[in-house]
Amino acid sequence: MHKRTTMTRGWRGSGTLAIGLVCAVGLLPLAAQAQSTAYNQTALVALCKISAAGASGRFDTAEQLFSQGKDAGLSQLQMYEAVLNLLPYIGYPRTLSTLGRFQRVYPDYISQRSQGQSPQPTEPWPEYAPSIWGERGMRVQERLTGGSEETQQLIKRLSQISPELAEWVRYDDFGRVFGRAGLLLIEREAIVLGALIAQGALQIAFHYKALLRVGGDDSLVDALLEAVADIVDKNALASARQHIAEARQ
Repeated sequence: MHKRTTMTRGWRGSGTLAIGLVCAVGLLPLAAQAQSTAYNQTALVALCKISAAGASGRFDTAEQLFSQGKDAGLSQLQMYEAVLNLLPYIGYPRTLSTLGRFQRVYPDYISQRSQGQSPQPTEPWPEYAPSIWGERGMRVQERLTGGSEETQQLIKRLSQISPELAEWVRYDDFGRVFGRAGLLLIEREAIVLGALIAQGALQIAFHYKALLRVGGDDSLVDALLEAVADIVDKNALASARQHIAEARQ
């Protein structure tokens, strides 16, 4: 299968910063990032629902969605990367629990990827951390915020809250997690929206705008909200709708 990539990420505008707040960009080897005017809504909805289920702690539902993923046109790679993309938004416990359900449905995924060898990360820390993740992270930030000037403003705001987190967001969230191959930018944003809708998080306003920047539109956002309505908490859904409505003004 052809490897695809992404970019994405956002910022929590409420005075509190969480590692998940400014994240959401997957990036191909940063080569051509051609924007497609068309998107596969069925696949995007499926990814969003998986994300919402994991973020809501509805792991039985997530397992069912993994089983249905191929019918929605998703590959095992896309579903695996979707779970990794959850980490900055929901933390290790729920990410690991969601990944465990993926493994139940696709128990041979890692062994097949490793081709009989000892499983290894696709981007080993010693090779990628010193330079690649930082460079990639900056380019991801610029892609999502709309340009270098906007990125510098974002970094400044984050640094005033926590210079440590400002750096981690660039290297870890943008560079390490969201710069990975395997998903398109619009797919990663659909995943992020699913996690943020499940939490009713304020950061959804940023990612709503980021989704539009990477080829989405309002009809897609409405479809994602409708798709997760039976998965997420009703109060969280109401908050998410409000944040998006305000972002649309």
